[in-house]
Amino acid sequence: MDPRLDDNEEELRQRARAAAEAVRQAAVTIDADGRVPRQLLAGLAAAGCLGVGVRETHGVGALGVALVVEEMGAASAAVGDIVVSHLAALALIDALGSDDQQQGLLAELAAGDKLASLVLDGAVSLLEEPAVSIAATRDDGGLRLAGTAGAVSGGVVADILVVPATLDGGLTAGVVDADASQVGREAAGRRLGLNGAGTATVSFDGAGAEALGEGDAGAALDAVADLERIGHAALCVGIGRAALEASKVFVRAGDDALGRSQSVQWMLADIATETEAARMLTWYAASRTKAGERREAAAMARLLAAEAAVAASRRAVQIMGEAGSEPAAGVERLYRDAKAMEVHHGAAEAQREQVARQLLPDLFA
Repeated sequence: MDPRLDDNEEELRQRARAAAEAVRQAAVTIDADGRVPRQLLAGLAAAGCLGVGVRETHGVGALGVALVVEEMGAASAAVGDIVVSHLAALALIDALGSDDQQQGLLAELAAGDKLASLVLDGAVSLLEEPAVSIAATRDDGGLRLAGTAGAVSGGVVADILVVPATLDGGLTAGVVDADASQVGREAAGRRLGLNGAGTATVSFDGAGAEALGEGDAGAALDAVADLERIGHAALCVGIGRAALEASKVFVRAGDDALGRSQSVQWMLADIATETEAARMLTWYAASRTKAGERREAAAMARLLAAEAAVAASRRAVQIMGEAGSEPAAGVERLYRDAKAMEVHHGAAEAQREQVARQLLPDLFA
C-alpha cells in the first residue's frame, strides 16, 4: 500500500488497476482499429471507475479521478481520454444539475449505464484552452443548441452529450441525447495518437436540450476545466509509468551489457524521477480546494506530466533501439500518444499561458 493514500484511495487504485488489465490487453487493437469495444467500457463501469469525482456517494474527489485515469493511461491513452471526458461531463452535471437530474441522470451516468462526453471545442490554437463554441436559445423551458465543436473526446461513443453554451451574454449548459436527429457526429480520421478515443466534430442544428439546473455556469465550467487538466495530467503519468515498466522488462530480458550501460541506467532514472514528480504535482493539484490554487497547480501538472510522458516514451524507444519502433513493442504507441497529449485539449503552450495568468493576474485583467 502507498502510505500517501488512505485505505479507500488505495482500494480504488487497485480496483481500477485490475479493471485496466483488459484494456491493456486490447490496447494494440484499439490503436489499430481506432475504436474501443463497448464491453471494455462496461468492464470499467462494473468496477466503479466511471463515477469517481462526483459527490461523496460516487467517489473520492479529484484524487480519485487522478488514480483511476492514471491506470487507464498506463493501459491505453485512448481509453483514458474517453474516461476524462466522461468524468468531466459528470462533474458539470454535479455542479449545475437539479436534484432530479442528480438523482436520475447523474446516478445513471456514474453507474456507467450510459457514457457521457463534455462538448468543448478542442480544435483551437496552441495558446488556447478548449472553448465554448455552441450557442443556446431558450425554448419551452429547455434549450435549443446551434454550432459546431471540433476535437470532442468521446464524441463518437457517447450516449449523452453535456454541452456548455452561450446564452444571453453568459453561459449555460444542457444535456442532449447523442443520437438526436439534429445532432451530427463526424468521427476524426486516424491521427498521430489517441486513436480510439472517439474524437469527433459535433454539430447542433437547433437540437433540443434539457437545461441543467440553476447555478453559476461560468464558475462551474472553470472548475470542470481544472478537473479535466488533472485527469489529463494523470493520463500522461500513466503513459510515463507504462514506458518505464516496458523499458525495465526489455533491459532485464537482454544481456547484462545493456543493463550495465550507464546511459541506459540514467535514462531509466530520468523516466522514473520525472514520472514520479509529475504524479506528485498531479496529486497536489487534486488536493487544492481554492479555485486559484487548483487552477495554477492543475495547469502546472498538465504541463509537466505531458512533457515528462513525451520524454519517457522517447527514451523507452531509444532504450529498445530498432525493436522500439515496432508496434508490437508497445512503446511506439506510447510515444505517439504522449506527443498527442502534448497538443490535445490544452497544449503545453496553453498551460504555460494559464500558469502565467495566475502569476501575473494584473496583466490579464
